[in-house]
Parts: sequence; structure tokens; C-alpha cells
Amino acid sequence: MRMKRALIVLSVLAGLATGSAQGLPRDVRLNIVTAVVQVIPYDVDAGTTVGWSGSGTIISPSGYILTNYHVVGDLRIRRYYDWHAILITDPAFTDQPPEFMFWARYVAGDPTHDLAVLKIVEWFDEEPVSPDLEFPYVLVGDSNQLIPGDNITIVGYPGISGSTITFTAGLMSGWVGEDFESGGKQWIKTDAKIAHGNSGGGAFDENGYLIGVPTAGRTIQYEELDVEEQAYVRPISLAWALLGPHVPDVARAPLGGTTAGGNAGGANAASNAGGNAGGNAGGQATPPVGNTPAASCDFCMVGPVPLGGSVSGRISGAGEQAINYHTYTVNVPAGTASLTIELAADFDVDFAVKFGSDIQNWGDNGDWQYRDITEANGGRYTINQPSAGVWYIDVIYAYPSGVANYSLSAR
Repeated sequence: MRMKRALIVLSVLAGLATGSAQGLPRDVRLNIVTAVVQVIPYDVDAGTTVGWSGSGTIISPSGYILTNYHVVGDLRIRRYYDWHAILITDPAFTDQPPEFMFWARYVAGDPTHDLAVLKIVEWFDEEPVSPDLEFPYVLVGDSNQLIPGDNITIVGYPGISGSTITFTAGLMSGWVGEDFESGGKQWIKTDAKIAHGNSGGGAFDENGYLIGVPTAGRTIQYEELDVEEQAYVRPISLAWALLGPHVPDVARAPLGGTTAGGNAGGANAASNAGGNAGGNAGGQATPPVGNTPAASCDFCMVGPVPLGGSVSGRISGAGEQAINYHTYTVNVPAGTASLTIELAADFDVDFAVKFGSDIQNWGDNGDWQYRDITEANGGRYTINQPSAGVWYIDVIYAYPSGVANYSLSAR
């Protein structure tokens, strides 16, 4: 029955955003073009697409998309649509509307912060995508590092001036609380233009890292000639409570990186569907290496801990809505007799350890192999005859405020 979705979507494309952005390198912009997609929900009960479209951003090589909840459903009654048509722009034809290429399914949502995650699972003809297909994606940055005056680029499909992808540029105007009035870091204010179809798309910093989701706009008329227009971006820091448990391969930007990029394999997903070639637009930056990188980021992959050495870091509270963490890796060669991981800090900091992949859940039934969540300032764990390969270590800070300095060693 869902086969007719393809015909329905193709029939509405003509009725369903153009501009330019300054500052980002050309190759970074080309990668963003392939990774920021148009999202059109499909109503299974009605057998047709809904009467609106929005935007989304691919944030992982396996095809997970971050968008707004109000793009994928009705925020007022907290009802979402299961299926969504995904349209992608060919970077060789940015003057043309995006092509209907995939179907994505709803994965999880956070109606409180108006955020949702989808995953691409089918081609437009409902054939399943191959598990090894690598999609174009962007790197997820750290919104907490923004300060007023930083450059921001907004990308999406607003639909107010045509049907092509649109870049607008502006400044990070400041922070504001949830009520749009009080202090806080619940919203990023920007003077970059945001229209309805931009919702769910990408807000990028000067490196091309995704630092937020364009979500809202307000127009307030105080007097006849005194009108204030302000656009708002939901900072990416508030999305991690949603992304952490549901997106196993989030493409996180490195600490201290200078250029954003896409994936080398992203062209495959696009070129296999009628000529869209995402390609490698800049290359994925690598984490910093060395014996003592000083981490002070939020929700980030920091880099490796050299076996036999240590790293230092500084981790802070991330507010009431999230637990902050730093992720490290240790490469253990075959034949290693034991691996001792030790964390020392000047405040109560926890850690968890796992072999082979990122830890997705620190709870009692989580996927960790060892964790220390005592009230001690750190901890120590020894693994006898550890498996050869990459071990992952999460340094965890579970307080809403404050700062802890720590040292992490692997021997």
C-alpha cells in the first residue's frame, strides 16, 4: 500500500527554498548542501503527504537525521508521523529543487525542546538501503562555545522564494532562556533569516560544524514604526539527551578542529539515486592527538589516551537537562597482559569503560562493561588480558553546574 507514497511525493514537489552564505569555504558548503535535506511527513492513514515540509540535517554516516518535532508531527498534541520523504540537493545542480531519494522513519523525539530524530531506511521506491551505505553528513559541534558576534550560517528549505536549498548568514546575537525573555542558554538568538521551511535544518558555526537547529521566529510590534524581528536556534547542547541514546554513530567535531567536512563515502548514497553526488567536501577532521590534550568541551569525543600515558581535562555542568561527558579511546595491542584505567579529579567525576564502540547508556542496564558512579573524585579499574583493539572511556560529570579538573591515564 505504501508504494503509492512515491507518486504522491513526486506530485507535490512542484508546489513545495535560494540564497548565498559568506565565510564558509566552498568545499564545506558543498558538503552541507548534500547533508541538509528536505523532510516531508507522510500520513499513512490518509495515504498522502501532509500539507507542510521542513528541513533536517544528516548527522551520521548511517543516515540519522536531526530535525524539529514540529516538522515530523503535531507538537501541540505530541503526535508524530512514522514515515517521511527525504529530498536531497545534487551539489552539481543547486539551482534545481531537491530530488526525492529516500524514506526515513521516526526514531525518537523530545517535544519539550522541539527536537526529533529520523533514520533513513529505504530508497524512494521502498527498497531497503544497504547496511553499509554511507550517507553524506556534517560534524556536530559545541554550541556552548559560541559567544555573541560569532558568525552563523542557516541552511534549509524555507520555501518562501522557490524550492531550492537556501543559505542565509548572520551573527550569533546572544543567548536567551526558554521564555525568550530571561537569561539562560535555551535559545541562540541570531539575525540570520529563518522562515517556516527552515525549521529542523542546520545552523553552522564558522568552521561549518552543526551547532543548532533553526526552530522559531518572533515579530513584535511595539509601536507603529518600532518592529523587532528575531530568529531563534535551538542549541545542539540541548539535543544530546536525545542523540546520545538513539544515534550510535553521531559524527562529533574534534576539539580544536579548524575545518568541518563531510564523509568520503557520502557520494555513494547520492550518486546511486539518479546522479546526486555528495562527495567528500573537505574531509572529516581528526581528533587531536598527543600526550596531554586539555579537554574543556561539552558532549564530545576528545581523542586518544596514549597507552602508558595520560591526558588532562576540564569538564563542567551542562544544566538541568543533560549530563556532560568526554569520550576517550585507548588502542590496546594484542598480547597486553593488563589495562589499568585511572581517573583522578578535584571533584566528583564518574567514568565508564567499554570495548569496541561508544557507550550509549550509563544506566544500570546500560551497555558499559565497567563504570564507577561513586561519590569519589575519580576511580581505578584494571582489566586482565584485555581484548586487542579500541577501548572507549567516558568521563562523566553529573552535576548541573560547577567545574571539575581531571587526569585520565591508561597503563
